[in-house]
Amino acid sequence: MITVAQLRDFLVKGCSLVTILIYLLIAALLVAAAVVGAVESIQLLKAAAAMPTQETLTAALQSILLIIVIATLIDMVRSYVTFGRVLVRPILIAGITTMVRRLLVASPSFLDVIGITIVILGLTVAMIYLGREDRTVTKFLSGEKDAANIENEAAKAGEPESASK
Repeated sequence: MITVAQLRDFLVKGCSLVTILIYLLIAALLVAAAVVGAVESIQLLKAAAAMPTQETLTAALQSILLIIVIATLIDMVRSYVTFGRVLVRPILIAGITTMVRRLLVASPSFLDVIGITIVILGLTVAMIYLGREDRTVTKFLSGEKDAANIENEAAKAGEPESASK
């Protein structure tokens, strides 16, 4: 006879497996997109070298920044598959890169530049504070250190104690 606890554990493991398989599929698609983007970037860089205008250089830069965003998303998927948790830092890096890409590639008005700059600053501050927690969680989940050592290191570095929990 199957108990309720065994059934619950089976369902949790099944759902976790399905989620990991979905993330692996997403990772494969992102890698394919990165390869296509890299080929396009090389072609755009060749065109920019042959005729260095603002348009060709902007297109090459936009393509390179898109590859950075894709690589960051791949890192996010890797962290989920490895640790079973989506880390905040890769998402914030992708957001900052996207905002910089928008700032450089588009022709924003003065108010748009101010708004984008505020968003970049906000994402940067969030990355600094939430990135500490991600590093702590990563160290703990990888078995590199135990919770007590991580809390001691956080206290020595002046980090709030809540960031290590």
